[in-house]
Amino acid sequence: MNSESAPVAIMERVPPRALEARPQADRAAVFSMRALRQVFLLAGKEFGDRLRSGWVLACVLVWLGAVIFTSLFGLVQIGHVGLQGYERTVVSLLNLVQYLVPLLGLLLGHDLVVGEREERTLPLLLAAGVSRGRLLLGKFCGGAATLAVPLGLGFAIAGAAIGFSVQDRALTGFLLLAGSTLLLGLVFLGIGLLISVLCRTRVRALVTTLLVWGVFVFVLDLVALGLLVSLQSPAAAQEIEVLCDTTHLNASVDIHTAFDLPNNAPPSEPTSSLTGSLSWVLLNPVALFRAVNLAAAPDQAALLGINGLLAGVWLAGVLGFAAWRMRRLDL
Repeated sequence: MNSESAPVAIMERVPPRALEARPQADRAAVFSMRALRQVFLLAGKEFGDRLRSGWVLACVLVWLGAVIFTSLFGLVQIGHVGLQGYERTVVSLLNLVQYLVPLLGLLLGHDLVVGEREERTLPLLLAAGVSRGRLLLGKFCGGAATLAVPLGLGFAIAGAAIGFSVQDRALTGFLLLAGSTLLLGLVFLGIGLLISVLCRTRVRALVTTLLVWGVFVFVLDLVALGLLVSLQSPAAAQEIEVLCDTTHLNASVDIHTAFDLPNNAPPSEPTSSLTGSLSWVLLNPVALFRAVNLAAAPDQAALLGINGLLAGVWLAGVLGFAAWRMRRLDL
């Protein structure tokens, strides 16, 4: 956004004398409507800029191509080429989503505020009567629309193509993947917006964005895996000792006979349930995304609710901190 293209409607102000002549409730309603109008105009301006630049169309084509390509060649390692059903497409898409969507959200949000600072339009907007909180909310809403449109269109078109080609009606897993993908993208869009508020230049924001992406996608998983292995190593060492010692033949047989239950036999209680293991991934939205989409069918509804709740907590935290920092921003 530059100074010439700033919407005139954002700069409009209600005359002070007209406000003083109205009752308190009417003045509150006027300010509320004015705030909503400013947020809406800022969001529309942000989305319009991305649409005119071709960013939205490019993302639609890339995401649609990624879903179709993954569905076509997801089983090429076993010699099968062709559109798969929804369940196999979901499994094939998990790795792509957990790497691409966080990066997409971060890159979309990293220059929302710092770009205005570098172009010297941020002081103009604030001087025109737009509060810092409304500016931040409008930028986030515009970025959310810019992210949701490509993801939604990509999933809708690819899902329709898979449904008509394969005649598959098991949409639950595919819809779960689409919803959790959107939540994952919004969380990282908020993190990118926070980076944009904290950094002073676009270059610094871009470098920070790439570092944050690497931490969430790679480093946190390695740390969680290291902690898990460290805590479970005594039990693993004991099992290895039992299996390798010839004098404990009966004990090793007992260990393996637990897995030889007939198909109709009731399963034994698992030593660690998926819900219990979520304590390792609550701090990482990427790991939680994997847990939701890899869970068994009875657990998916509960895990999707947990995912939505934690996404709301993440967004409230990063946007709240960004708003606090935005109020103290030195222009």
